[in-house]
Amino acid sequence: MSQFKYLFTPIKIGPHWIKNRILSTGHMTTFVKDNLPTDQFIAYHEERAKGGAGLIVIEANAVHWTAAFTSHTIMAYTDEMLPYYKKLAEAVHPHGTKMFVQLFHPGREVFPSGGAIAVAPSSIPNDRFRVMPKELEVEEIQEIINGYVETAERVKKGGLDGVEIVASHGYLISQFWSSRLNLRTDQYGGSFENRLRFLKEIIEGIRQKVGSEIAVGMRVSVDDYETNGSTFEEVKEILVYIEKEIGGLDYFNLTGGSSATLMSSIFIAPPSPVPPAHFSAYSGKMRELLSTPVFVNSRINDPVMGEKVLESGQADMVGMTRSLICDPHMPNKAMREEMEKIRYCIGCNQGCIGHMHNDLPITCIQNPVTGRELQFAHMSKAKNIKTVIVIGGGPSGMKAAVIAAERGHKVTLFEKEEELGGQVKLARKIPGREEFGELVANLKRELAYHRVVVKTNTNVTKELILSHQPDEVIVATGATPYIPNVSGIHLPSVITAWDVLMKKEPVGKKVIVADWKGDMPGIGVAIYLAEQGHEVELISACYQVGYGLQQYVRDVMLSKLHLLEVKMTPQYNLHRVEAANITFENIYTGQMLVRNQVDTLVLATGNQQVVDIYYQLKGSVPSLHRIGDCMLPRTVEEAILEGFEVAANL
Repeated sequence: MSQFKYLFTPIKIGPHWIKNRILSTGHMTTFVKDNLPTDQFIAYHEERAKGGAGLIVIEANAVHWTAAFTSHTIMAYTDEMLPYYKKLAEAVHPHGTKMFVQLFHPGREVFPSGGAIAVAPSSIPNDRFRVMPKELEVEEIQEIINGYVETAERVKKGGLDGVEIVASHGYLISQFWSSRLNLRTDQYGGSFENRLRFLKEIIEGIRQKVGSEIAVGMRVSVDDYETNGSTFEEVKEILVYIEKEIGGLDYFNLTGGSSATLMSSIFIAPPSPVPPAHFSAYSGKMRELLSTPVFVNSRINDPVMGEKVLESGQADMVGMTRSLICDPHMPNKAMREEMEKIRYCIGCNQGCIGHMHNDLPITCIQNPVTGRELQFAHMSKAKNIKTVIVIGGGPSGMKAAVIAAERGHKVTLFEKEEELGGQVKLARKIPGREEFGELVANLKRELAYHRVVVKTNTNVTKELILSHQPDEVIVATGATPYIPNVSGIHLPSVITAWDVLMKKEPVGKKVIVADWKGDMPGIGVAIYLAEQGHEVELISACYQVGYGLQQYVRDVMLSKLHLLEVKMTPQYNLHRVEAANITFENIYTGQMLVRNQVDTLVLATGNQQVVDIYYQLKGSVPSLHRIGDCMLPRTVEEAILEGFEVAANL
């Protein structure tokens, strides 16, 4: 008997039956050119339909020229978008998947790169983007309402199945209904009913145009978690009012957070260590009050977890977006109960929302096929079966071994340590980053499934490799901590972040962490030591502490540093080390900063390639490749991508 009694039960939303309860929520992909979807955009969503998702809601479709959230926003307020809706319908419908479209206006929440004029009910700035919006005039409000209505009609004409009105995350509709953001005294402000008039006219206008032939839903934050936004109690009142007094909606899709502040925005795509399914308790309470179906999303990254949310009555559908980014075929695997084949999202945010924030196409650090479906979704088997040797069992080497074996090659992976995982074994020791270690567990399962021969505790020599008569050798030997050429650097009080996390060296009471790159080793080891009671100062060579981290991850970690009272000093590079005194140099002016009576200096100053075996083998094997940190120390994303690409081309 299946362990899934609810997840794969069909549900009727509006006029449509959805084949299961798994939802891919609207999320920016950056597969947009000239503000219209690309072929890669269509291939990306087709892969998730092929993988078994019941419902896909595609990302923000701007309903008005002022709604350009970013430079890669789909501008859907003209008929130019109509043929793309038709192409999307042709791509997903053969797989039994329904597709809805987000109708979107950000209001004042406009990225600086978006190029739009920020507008809002009232001229009240936001703290995240530092924008002072233009107060909307009544005729402009009418234009925007018409934009919602006409875009919904376009979706219907294009053959897609529904629309989702975006009122979440502090965007325009929720700006109108907030008494703290809407200070108007005309028909669109001043009273509870007037503040909801904007939404009321949108819903009524859409229903007049599309009737009941497509579904109409709304995405809502259960709590904005920011001073001027809406609280949970206010949202409850609003949704009950919408259902009883306005009507016209087929579902509420519940999320949380707001784009308005740095801290509230992390809930748009909350990273680990934010708990999984953390909005489900809110959605359960909403579901008790409403007769309209309720969806919930945010860090539901496991089908078993999704089943529990549904079984407990907390929602009617579950948004599993990042799970589907990581493994688009998760629904079909779960339905077949092939749980060991599922690649689980670790909530790192690096390749998904992290790429979007940098105006880069979406991907996944664990799954390089994501965002490259046109190139790799249909991976062919190798025509010539080769003997492949992979040296190094970190993420890069593991991924190379998996993909080479998947393509049919005979693969052996050598690792000098007892356990696979490389630097991920250190990363998972950082407080709040334990889930990152699941990346290794995912790869281990894939190695086993594809029958890669894995030999740990092996000191690889040139003779050992040559004895296997390899056709291809992939060197993924990683890196070691870089020790800067600074006076006094070899004093016994100087240790590395690796030493700390491996507990190789004792750490004194007063600690300075010298951070060079603004990434996780510096911040992570500072948190690790502060939680153990050390007095810690983090001094970074970057202009900002956490400069190298994805915004939501950075802001979670910065909040931890503040709560632990870790002193943070950016813009200073390590200059000189003495017995108990450490000198830093300002990166702009060269001014010196001295810290006295320091017990331990911890270096988080980057890594250096391990390349000995590569040069020993060079010229001695038929084909030699160098990947990951032993090529150039970077992040796990680049390491896994290089392992994937090398193996995909063998």
